[in-house]
Amino acid sequence: MAKRLFGVSTHLYRAQRLNRDHLREIAAHGFEVVELATAPGHVDCSNPAAVADVQQWLAEAGLQLAAMYARVGAEGTEHAEQALLVARRIPVKVFVVQLDGTREVTRRHVERLAEAARPLGVTIAIDGADLSRPGSLVHFVEEDTEADVAICLDLGRAHRDGDLADAIETVAEHLVAVRLPLDSTIDWPSALTTVQKVGYEGPLMFDLETRGSTKDMLARARTAREKMERWLTST
Repeated sequence: MAKRLFGVSTHLYRAQRLNRDHLREIAAHGFEVVELATAPGHVDCSNPAAVADVQQWLAEAGLQLAAMYARVGAEGTEHAEQALLVARRIPVKVFVVQLDGTREVTRRHVERLAEAARPLGVTIAIDGADLSRPGSLVHFVEEDTEADVAICLDLGRAHRDGDLADAIETVAEHLVAVRLPLDSTIDWPSALTTVQKVGYEGPLMFDLETRGSTKDMLARARTAREKMERWLTST
């Protein structure tokens, strides 16, 4: 079995303009991949020079760009579509979108983004605020939209909503991204065993809240990752 990759979302630094030191800090704590948060003010995805900088910083840190993330609300998809263009320069397979709004609005947004992502070889993965229940997500992907889209499962949210193992199994066929909370009462051996069982082979991405210093948060994530690796190798 290939080694499981672990990563960190740059959402950890969302209040700052992303820079070289942020990515070096993530790599220094042993992580191999990152998710690029595309919030305005964090990364200027419309600026080719800024995107080139991110590409260089990733290479210097020895990190791969595993996914990108954007929040799409009532204002529309323009920002997310602009962020998608990063994939022209930096290879990335998954673009996670957190969607707010009615199902009809969500459907229109998803279909527009999927159309923009297709020629770039990027898969749109839904992390839906209003579609957070696993069964609702699956129904949306299979029945409500004709777009070829997938699912990102936030394990912390799924755990709060009910049976986590059942949630993982429910979305398994469409699962392309998994987000990990740091502080949770999740039964991790059970959750990780289920992730293995359903055949998910992608990275496990820590979405860290900014509480205290980023170094402290990353050190805690590294400790959690080490425990998870032991559980994974024992399954």
